[in-house]
Amino acid sequence: MFWRSKPLQTLTGRPVRKGCKPAVARDLRLAALRELLTEDIPSLIVTAPANIRYLLDAPALFDPGFSGPLFVTTAQVWLLVDSRYTAQARSAGLAVEVVEWRESPWKSLQKILKEKVVKRCGFESTHMTMAQYHQVKKSLEVELAAAPGLVEGLRQIKDPVEIDALAKAARLGDEVFLKVVETLKPGRTERDVAADIDYWLRRAGADASSFETIVASGPNSAYPHARAGERRLAVGDFVKLDFGGVFGGYHADMTRTVVLGQASPEQQELYNEVAQGQARALAGLAPGVTGRDADALARGYFESIGKGAYFGHNLGHGVGLEVHELPTLGTKSETLLEAGMVFTVEPGLYVPDFGGVRIEDMVVMCEHGIQVLTESTKELLEI
Repeated sequence: MFWRSKPLQTLTGRPVRKGCKPAVARDLRLAALRELLTEDIPSLIVTAPANIRYLLDAPALFDPGFSGPLFVTTAQVWLLVDSRYTAQARSAGLAVEVVEWRESPWKSLQKILKEKVVKRCGFESTHMTMAQYHQVKKSLEVELAAAPGLVEGLRQIKDPVEIDALAKAARLGDEVFLKVVETLKPGRTERDVAADIDYWLRRAGADASSFETIVASGPNSAYPHARAGERRLAVGDFVKLDFGGVFGGYHADMTRTVVLGQASPEQQELYNEVAQGQARALAGLAPGVTGRDADALARGYFESIGKGAYFGHNLGHGVGLEVHELPTLGTKSETLLEAGMVFTVEPGLYVPDFGGVRIEDMVVMCEHGIQVLTESTKELLEI
């Protein structure tokens, strides 16, 4: 069953685990950010579009090219927009003051800083380029302080509405997978199949594709992030399909690997090993497990069968307003997995000149463990 719109604690009937951060209420996101402001970071310039959308509770309000900035103090919030977005922002009922800038957003922001006597601002150092930083530093007569990860930390814990949107996005992927396996035939190019996937995602109700759709066949399937190209599918190929759609501003991400024709014993073995690695990881996930220990659930199994060298990437990543966000499930991640986090579990084995297999699901962490949002079959399909 897909989780839809129930509070997380109703999935088990038990109260929220003590010490687990609750999701930030949708109308309290700016207030939650203000609580993170300190004497060292008394205000924040938010420039990451996904962070702006999150704080404004407007996941699909602006197009992908939109950028703020959003300026947050303990008392007030300003959204600086150019003329393309002024009417849209002012008609959206946002709990901010909308300021239209003409010459430069930073010159308009400087007027606000001077009027409000702001002396020190935090900025999102993980998103701002050096060129942007120097431009901001030149324009703003304040002291700038790096403040990475403040909003991203809040975004890790999804509220019920966010989880519902993610579940619906995952459901679109399941619908499209059923369609694509019916059209895989020898002679079709990877690019053609990818175009079909993107089209069907839109027809199913997706706002857009979450990322550039991956269709990798034969030896190309051994490349974890191969781009769909002009190679034609052939009998005996592994065909790796990695795709997802955006619904209500929230991204989905899934991978399935099939065989065109009858799978060889070697293909069956590799597929079963990846399936076993994923099953072990899913079975071991629970609140309080670190991202590193989650990764080790699959990586340790692959190492035990002598194939650890064929698994080079992390086990998974958070999914939400961006297709890659916190938390990270990898060898260096000390993040504690908590109820409300949504992330992928995507082990893979990639053997050069032979082929690769990846199986990827989106899951939501609940109080008792996980619920898998991706429902497409994980049996080895021979098309």
